[in-house]
Amino acid sequence: MALMPGLQLNMGQQLKLTPQLQQSIKILQYSALEVQQTISTTLESNFMLEVDEEETTPEEPLEPLTNDLSTETEQPTADLDLANDSVSDNQGLDCEWEEVYSDFGTQQIASSSNASDEYNSPETYTAAAVSLKDKLYWQSDIYQWVDHQEILASYIIDDISDEGFLKVPLEEILKDLKKNEPGINATLTALKEVLKIIQDFEPTGVAARNLAESLSLQLLALPQNPFVVTARKLIEENFELLSDRDYKRIQKIYLLDDEELHQVIQVIQSLSPRPGRAFSADNGEIIVPDLKLFRAKDGFMIELNQKAFPRLSVNAMYIDMASSLASQSDESKKIKEQLIEAKGLIKSIQSRGETLLRVGKYIIEKQAKFFDMGEKYMQPMVLRDVAESLELHESTISRATNQKYMQTPRGTFELKYFFSTGVSQYGSEDQSAISIKSYIKELIQAEDLNKPLSDNKLMILLENKDISVARRTIAKYREAMNIPSSSDRKKLNKFK
Repeated sequence: MALMPGLQLNMGQQLKLTPQLQQSIKILQYSALEVQQTISTTLESNFMLEVDEEETTPEEPLEPLTNDLSTETEQPTADLDLANDSVSDNQGLDCEWEEVYSDFGTQQIASSSNASDEYNSPETYTAAAVSLKDKLYWQSDIYQWVDHQEILASYIIDDISDEGFLKVPLEEILKDLKKNEPGINATLTALKEVLKIIQDFEPTGVAARNLAESLSLQLLALPQNPFVVTARKLIEENFELLSDRDYKRIQKIYLLDDEELHQVIQVIQSLSPRPGRAFSADNGEIIVPDLKLFRAKDGFMIELNQKAFPRLSVNAMYIDMASSLASQSDESKKIKEQLIEAKGLIKSIQSRGETLLRVGKYIIEKQAKFFDMGEKYMQPMVLRDVAESLELHESTISRATNQKYMQTPRGTFELKYFFSTGVSQYGSEDQSAISIKSYIKELIQAEDLNKPLSDNKLMILLENKDISVARRTIAKYREAMNIPSSSDRKKLNKFK
């Protein structure tokens, strides 16, 4: 068969996301801090976008959200007048020019501006965070090293983890030294000497190669007494027995009675298993709530956290300037591009706020008993329930609840905290996993310390409360809450 060139026509449909929709999806899945960073970056590069400094007060008083939440609230919008035809030629813009939002809250409480709002007292400022390596390098700089010891110390400090442990073997550090510092005659003995010096630095127990060594270093720094000495010998000689909580063998080996063993265990429990934790970066993690829930006279009231985001608008001065420019000039094209970007960001943030409020409103309706009476009354709720009720896709609900927080009278919670699978019950409503965990935790807290409740006993006690849960499910929930088994709790209770 001869091969001949030819043309073939195929028809088909393909779904493509517009740039505006792609941006809206990204903004929706961002956390509050990431949205703030995006706004800050755009403000620096886009001259059409500006922060609206004027504060507006709602024309009508806010209505609280009652527990039935049957009334939908209207969203105020601010129209921007763009009368110039040369600027309204929206090439590739998937929204109308009039759809520019100068605000993105649906239920808002505007605070009055006064001088005190602009004043920040010195107590609101914190010192710059100091990392563990910064602390160690500062001590290394003031230490009187001999010869090339300071260089050896820098290599060791570089390999200390954020938790304070030296995870890299000294042999590997020695190889790096010989490769990168050929002029230094480093030896393994010299490295061990420098490591011993660093282990005397603060925090106590730093630069240890394992947990047992770290605890031993911390015990050496304590005032020495028989209990401290015994604790150090126990860690250095029989750390496995301590890990297994084999207290009977420990008593037999070190000739301890119950009171003496109690004192030794108390000393060990006072130590830090992660000496670098105080300098961990996650200690400074900030959670910015996206939603705020208030208890009103007739129910609850929810609003967007206005303090988390600046109020954005389009700079009208540049729009007026565009009317005097030729429609095809470079300046006019630049203004159009910047205007499209500014309006797209404002609309995306507006859409994000609308979605969060809708999801938050559904959560309040579904979990009203939780806000009134606590975890025991948490209702089962999954993404599909919210998606079907709000007529949105499950992926949209997932984006709207991940890393989004709600400040409530009971504390600040991530929105996905309110989602919990249901456990089927006989003849009654399904119980949420969070509710069952709350009951298990309450029963264990009230148990007899000498006779802790087994998982089977917990199952029986829950059945007395008309909650049917399998024993293996109770064990799974208990482990998820980091609660030891009944036998382990009995051993631990001896030293409380």
